Amino acid sequence: MHSISSTDSIFKKPSIILLVFTLCFSIITMDLWRSWHLMNKEDHQFYWDVAGYYSYLPSEFIIHDYQPNGKEYQKYLLNLPNGEKITKGTYGMALLYSPFFALGYKIAINEHKPLDGFSEPFAITLHWGSILYGLIGLLLLRNFLIKYYSEKVTTITLAIIFFGTNLFYYVLSASEMTHGYLFFLYSAFLLTTYHWYKRVTYWKTILLGLLIGVITLIRPTEILVVFLFLFIHLSTSTSLKDRIVYVFKQYTHLILIAILAFLVWVPQLLFWKQHTGQYFFFSYPDERFFWGDPQIINILFSYRKGWFVYTPLILLAFVGMFFMQKKYPTLRNAILVITLINIYVLSCWWDWFFGGGFGGRAFVQHYAYLAIPIASLCEYMFELIPLIRFRQILQLLFLVLVFLGINLNIGQTYQYNNNLIHY
Repeated sequence: MHSISSTDSIFKKPSIILLVFTLCFSIITMDLWRSWHLMNKEDHQFYWDVAGYYSYLPSEFIIHDYQPNGKEYQKYLLNLPNGEKITKGTYGMALLYSPFFALGYKIAINEHKPLDGFSEPFAITLHWGSILYGLIGLLLLRNFLIKYYSEKVTTITLAIIFFGTNLFYYVLSASEMTHGYLFFLYSAFLLTTYHWYKRVTYWKTILLGLLIGVITLIRPTEILVVFLFLFIHLSTSTSLKDRIVYVFKQYTHLILIAILAFLVWVPQLLFWKQHTGQYFFFSYPDERFFWGDPQIINILFSYRKGWFVYTPLILLAFVGMFFMQKKYPTLRNAILVITLINIYVLSCWWDWFFGGGFGGRAFVQHYAYLAIPIASLCEYMFELIPLIRFRQILQLLFLVLVFLGINLNIGQTYQYNNNLIHY
């Protein structure tokens, strides 16, 4: 009886079924695509940005040298005036890669493969580990959304976020890039923040500090996550003023969060000091923001990498903000402001399309909190819409729209992986 009851319970949670399906789909897809390329091919997964992020691990644990001469290292190195070379990226991604680097090292020993950090065992464990981070992020996002929305709404929202956006590509194909990892960290941040407001404990505070530290270490422009902290679990029953007063009453926890976030940065600051003579070092000297010339139209609508062009379903998040007004007006305003600031900041970067990649890749990690307005829209469509004559037709049209968006996204992902869409 217990077994049958457990099975019935699972089938009452379609969001869990969706996650299981997503896991199986990921395994099958990777076996079919074989989208990663190993060292005997020119374009393996230790490419460009990833090579820079990853380099800390073989440099520290294998060759014991941060001035490597191997060809694997040359694409990402920055030449310094003092004659030294360093990677442009911080060690944040290497920190998250490290469990799978260690596993790859163990497998390489057992299978007598090269212990250079770039052989097949390292490549495979890093790739599957990267996929795992993205899928865990989806699970954490599910556990967050279910606090506010029904199983039905959560399931539809997760399907849109994963299968209907370029998160799909950055979890299953270009998995080693920052975006799937940051999506995981953002989802963990949302869920931890929710539990922190339910009951403040030092363990949750420690986790929040570490999450903020790693998120900003990987990509400093993600500092806006700190402002999001003020608005999670904030409904119409609590004013923003009351929330701010409550947060500052927890000043010992705020100080601990700040200290831990800073401690995450300390190894990077010491690394920069050792190799550049400066604690704070801007490792992109030839790249900059053009604050007076934002490419907002291009970053949203350009054929080149326009966010809305290649991920049209994300427009549901902007529509959904309207439906947050009644229950979560302050959170809605915060998400809108943070999103607009992100659009402006990213559009001011000299390379507003952020190099190669599928769609607007710089936005992918933000789908974690943009899932909230999407869920609010889904909630209205399937649970709150008035009993009007054409309600079922509207719901059907919405599902058709979602299906077409998912079909477009998966189809274009296939095209991009097969060089049918521009790099």
